[in-house]
Amino acid sequence: MTGIKTGKDQTRVTLKDVADDVGVSISTVSRALAGASGISKDVRSRIQSAADRLNYASTVPGLGPITVLTDLHLSENAASEYMLAVQRGIEQRVRELGLTLSLSMVNSTGTSRIDSGAETSGYLLLSVQQEELIELLTTQNMPAVIVNGRDPLMRLDAVAPANRTGGYLGARHLLDLGHKRILTLTHTPRPTIRDRVAGKGRAMREADVTEDPDLTVELAALRSDLTYQAITERLNNKAGLDFTAIWCANDACAFGAIAALNSMGFSVPGDVSVVGFDDIPTAALNSVPLTTIRVEAEDIGARSVNRLIERIKAQDSLATYTETAVRLVARNSTGQIS
Repeated sequence: MTGIKTGKDQTRVTLKDVADDVGVSISTVSRALAGASGISKDVRSRIQSAADRLNYASTVPGLGPITVLTDLHLSENAASEYMLAVQRGIEQRVRELGLTLSLSMVNSTGTSRIDSGAETSGYLLLSVQQEELIELLTTQNMPAVIVNGRDPLMRLDAVAPANRTGGYLGARHLLDLGHKRILTLTHTPRPTIRDRVAGKGRAMREADVTEDPDLTVELAALRSDLTYQAITERLNNKAGLDFTAIWCANDACAFGAIAALNSMGFSVPGDVSVVGFDDIPTAALNSVPLTTIRVEAEDIGARSVNRLIERIKAQDSLATYTETAVRLVARNSTGQIS
């Protein structure tokens, strides 16, 4: 993710040069490079390719490098497929703007590699939202946007999917199918996951279904292997099923849950329905195609870059929390309760 830089000769190339090369209007080129809607993927790709080949100047002249902060643990866990999609959105938008992007790893507190004298215009916190880091960036008045997360105190801008809505949609889908004993797989240290669970809770209350505290499983991390272990242990300890559906905080959990159920001789959705969250590419390719909540991960990355640039240009503006729409994608892992 490093080394995306503009060339020295870019000021010699104009929007008209790019437009003439592609065979479209100047306004179309301008709108495409600005990320405006209403332009086909093919035309946008041709315009970007021409701009790259001609070394067209940055649409944000004078802006210095942008630094992405993440932590090593996140990049190694089973959620990496989703995070890579968010990262692709960041990289694509940065290329469109002709900016320089760098990656920096942070430690468990988020404070390592943060230098107040570093040559960076601002930071993108890629699913990193440690309190120490947020406080440091706020104190130093550094432009920063939390990507795929949020600051409960709203000190920094943030862009994330509509997590409460997604949690609600997944639970309502199960309830509509007749399920009431719904096992919840969660990881409460993350505010966004708490939001997803809150959305599930709203759906349960609206359906007048009382949630059993024993039907919540707290995971150390949202990983398939940990979920597989947790479900297997529960089935052994309970001597069978005490639920008819599983609501999962992400797709990785859903994969682990389905694998554990199958290994114990239970079928999905015949015995248990399973709902995930994120709709990563492998969700449709799983042994049982997964019903899940669709999140436009690349769009979240791109919007985060746009918001950071706005923050850099107007550092006294009010912090905002942007939520992008989500939707339920129904596949084979859910069915009517028998």
